[in-house]
Amino acid sequence: MSPTSPSKDPVHRVSLQPLSPERTAQLLIDLGRIRELVAECIVSRSDCTEALICRQIREVSLPLCQLSLARVVEVLNGSTQCIDGQGLASSERRLKAYVEVVDDVICYIESLRDGYSCDDEFLENIEDKMALTGARIEHYSKPCLQNCPAGVMADFLDGVSVSLRDIRSVFSQWREVPNHKPLATELLRQLHALKGAVLVYGVDELVGNIQYLESCVVGFLKDELKACATLFELIERYVTRMNVVIDLLVKQQAENLLTSVEAALPTVSDKAHQSLSRKLPRLHFLVERASTMLGKPVRLMVTGDDVLLPTELVGKLIAPLELLLWNAIDHGIEAPAVRAAVGKSKDGVITLSLRLEENETLGVITIADDGAGIDEAAVREKAVKSGFVASSKEAEQKALAEMIFHSGLSTSPVVSAVSGRGVGLDVVNTEVSRLGGTVQVATSPGKGASFTLSVPL
Repeated sequence: MSPTSPSKDPVHRVSLQPLSPERTAQLLIDLGRIRELVAECIVSRSDCTEALICRQIREVSLPLCQLSLARVVEVLNGSTQCIDGQGLASSERRLKAYVEVVDDVICYIESLRDGYSCDDEFLENIEDKMALTGARIEHYSKPCLQNCPAGVMADFLDGVSVSLRDIRSVFSQWREVPNHKPLATELLRQLHALKGAVLVYGVDELVGNIQYLESCVVGFLKDELKACATLFELIERYVTRMNVVIDLLVKQQAENLLTSVEAALPTVSDKAHQSLSRKLPRLHFLVERASTMLGKPVRLMVTGDDVLLPTELVGKLIAPLELLLWNAIDHGIEAPAVRAAVGKSKDGVITLSLRLEENETLGVITIADDGAGIDEAAVREKAVKSGFVASSKEAEQKALAEMIFHSGLSTSPVVSAVSGRGVGLDVVNTEVSRLGGTVQVATSPGKGASFTLSVPL
């Protein structure tokens, strides 16, 4: 690698951030550890070791993306999503490629430390090296959709395509005003809403990409990352990658959708009004999948599903409803053993009801669960710790809804694929407010909680 390798495309050239001796040393240690773990895994395959490799790669990604290494980060993170169905030999080949790539990255950082410039040919070589192992996006996009009805899948793909357009639009606005935190917060909301959907359908590639993007945006909001060209390049690559995954899924599902009876039904755009019943297969599928994933048997009971609402309104309410169902199963419904200990049935129950009020000018949707209810003390304590309120006394005076809808406030002790960012309920409140509506919260300790969405028609 020469000290002044020319860039093939100077328009996209990214300026390097200073690499301190301390950061260089730590990056090299972290990458060395990853290399050792990969070598271990080649000798003795272990799911635990592979999971640790993925976690350590994600941890080392944030400092790497502050350098001119967006493409390296994208390759390293993307490769952790690789799910091949070709057996051990293919996995070993991929793991050996990890070793080579990590060795190259170590060499690259050592070169940066010694004053060498960014070398685009070198970065392209890393990407090519992973591609040659078969770890291309076509190979690690393997959603668990075997039991998904064709009509539900069509609705899901259409919804994700719309969400990705919205994400790209917000991202473009943020890129124009790099230090504008409200735009970054809006991007975080959009990402979280999409993650809630793709989790249900088992599209692991999208889930992993969204989680990483969330980490980048949160890092910016916490002043841990600068809104620099490298960060925006990385986000652009991940958004593009998600579009590619959806295009592949559309292609894979096209034949089934064309022959499906459900696909022959009128689409959303065919009618000015529709009943919620058209979306119930999607909501039932979500509850079934989420309850399986979280180990909590749950039944969804629906009333008023024949009430007609404006088609556009139904489309905009689906994301908030899905997030509320996730929230009820994840946070509200107790584990079977806990329910049995307090005399409840093993299966949790979520009730979704729809009605019209005020001379049919207001649609009212309520999602209620029979779980443990909202831990108000924990919410108020978290509100103080997060700085939303200055003292416990002030927290006592705040309405519960005002706190749980506050962006970034979560009582979850860890950030998981499902929760922990404090974004889900913020998304619900924001989306309903944009429709000119309101969200009311009610809770009863040990008996459950309910969220009522009132939206003008």
